[in-house]
Amino acid sequence: MNIILKSFDGRYDHLTMERAFRDISVETCISLNWDLREIPKLNAKEHLLFNSREYKACRYDGVDWSVIPPLDEEVIEKMRPCEAVFMNMITRNSLTDIPYAERRRQYFDHLRYWNHLLDSKKIDLLLLNHPPHQSYDLVIYDLCRLKGIQTMLVDRICPGLALVVETWEESATDLRDLYAKLREEYRDSAKPIPLSSKLEDYWQGQTVRNDRPWFMYPRQKHLLKRNFFRKWSGKALEFLYNKPQKFFSVSLSRDFWRRKLREHRTIVMYDDHAAAPDFSKPYVYIPLQMQPEATTCPQASAFVDQEKMVQLLAWHLPKDVLIYIKEHPHQGEQQRSVELYKKMLDIPAVRFVPRNTDTFALAENSIAVATCTGTAGFEALFRQKPVFVFGHVFYQYCAGAHMIHTSEDCRRAVESVVQKKEKPSLRDVRIFLKAIEALSSHFECGPLGPGEHFTPEEQCDMFGELIAKKIEQVRKK
Repeated sequence: MNIILKSFDGRYDHLTMERAFRDISVETCISLNWDLREIPKLNAKEHLLFNSREYKACRYDGVDWSVIPPLDEEVIEKMRPCEAVFMNMITRNSLTDIPYAERRRQYFDHLRYWNHLLDSKKIDLLLLNHPPHQSYDLVIYDLCRLKGIQTMLVDRICPGLALVVETWEESATDLRDLYAKLREEYRDSAKPIPLSSKLEDYWQGQTVRNDRPWFMYPRQKHLLKRNFFRKWSGKALEFLYNKPQKFFSVSLSRDFWRRKLREHRTIVMYDDHAAAPDFSKPYVYIPLQMQPEATTCPQASAFVDQEKMVQLLAWHLPKDVLIYIKEHPHQGEQQRSVELYKKMLDIPAVRFVPRNTDTFALAENSIAVATCTGTAGFEALFRQKPVFVFGHVFYQYCAGAHMIHTSEDCRRAVESVVQKKEKPSLRDVRIFLKAIEALSSHFECGPLGPGEHFTPEEQCDMFGELIAKKIEQVRKK
């Protein structure tokens, strides 16, 4: 077997990989990592170590392009969808605009190089520790899908639990199928649905305690200041102290200050138009997702520009239903603009709410929550609120989640929620957790949390075993 491992370079990831491939014969392994110190010790005849930083920056130093076959029309045309997503995704690599010609150069260099490498190394499996989101890994992933090479990626769901899925586009189809079977098995409402201690704790956290996601730390204090000078003076002094040479080169850049002022006006513009929500009126709650992240590019697909989600939903909602939009608390000054906010505010139903408004209160008082792939969508199901899902995410298969890809999907979803008053039951959501329990595994993710009783080494062993079983499953297809 010839494999590519992408981003398994955490403190314990090598243990997971060693368990996953313990009983699998590997001819060639290509490890793409940021940190080349934590490399799994696999029984591979050839183990190539590639630095992800170099490939993300499209630095192919030392590559002899004269021995790499050029691209033909067939590959270029079949990869057009990848090219379109790449052109957007690559913007996360730079704070300034990357010229279109440079984006195309990087895309075609990646495409040519990896098209050759996949063929010459006869790659059988691409295993990613996340959805593709660093531009070059999207090219590798889409080329593998085109060539019929097996792909797998880690999909982190509840805290400390993860699935292994074959594609980000369809997400966890195994979860979908098992969930349907379990709903039949637990059709009798008197039949109890037992959960593991970890998922029982998660259930209590969502239905009783209103636990906040672990990653929702307070917004950086300097971003709360409305005055431009006060916002950045402290950070500038810190920058001067730590990196004086870079400070002077940046501070003398006219383009840098233009960008910072533009971004500052964008934040102020949102805050100036935000008002406390009126919970007595019917509304759909849309918590904007932080960008740039894999959760929107590529996982939101066509709705990576989140205003398109807002526009489509507003088109189908009754005129008396409002849309409350809350900016992500951690959203920095990237990926937002005054023009974006104006486009949303041009929709009569849209209202901005302050960033510090309680997300649970917004969800609980809404008629539904709309998101691309956000955690707020999963949380809404535990509060018996329907979710309009405009992306590709594991909970899209749960009862109460409405997958929306077309205008007709949106019309039917709105009809179900507004006219028919349909909503998810807590029993259905608990059955969904039962399906997650059967198909997921613990994975090492830092300090042990509530309901966690396994050491990092034990977690790595369990997750590696899950990966090994998934590989065996797909090889039998």
